[in-house]
Amino acid sequence: MTTNEEQIRALRNEWLEAAQSRNLDRLMETYYPGPDYLGYDVMPPFIFEGWDMFRAHWKRFFDMFDGDPIFEWGATKIHCSGDVAFSTGLTRFAGSIEGKAFDMWTRETLGYRKFEGSWRIIHDHVSVPIDLETNVGVTDFQP
Repeated sequence: MTTNEEQIRALRNEWLEAAQSRNLDRLMETYYPGPDYLGYDVMPPFIFEGWDMFRAHWKRFFDMFDGDPIFEWGATKIHCSGDVAFSTGLTRFAGSIEGKAFDMWTRETLGYRKFEGSWRIIHDHVSVPIDLETNVGVTDFQP
């Protein structure tokens, strides 16, 4: 029997493989498809309320890439209590959009809930640090 933390790490690995292969259906299976899904991201519209809006965001995101995106997990902490959990960590995000390459690390907090014995992501929050002198997001941060 695996622990809740091991199950969540397996879910995160499933997410990673689905995202890197731009497999939208497989990726969406890692999330809980509730009408009150809420997510925050670094790209517009920044706040995603509802399942349909969130799915459309991922489709638009995948369509932007010249090839497959690259994702890499940094150190991640997972905290579980009953059927609710959250994780905090860093995620590397790289690829090419319209011929312009980029490679950046983001901060990430994910909320999870166990439904019928399986963990699913119920909330995600992705951000970059802000340089308070320039009011510009820091995309060249390296852990």
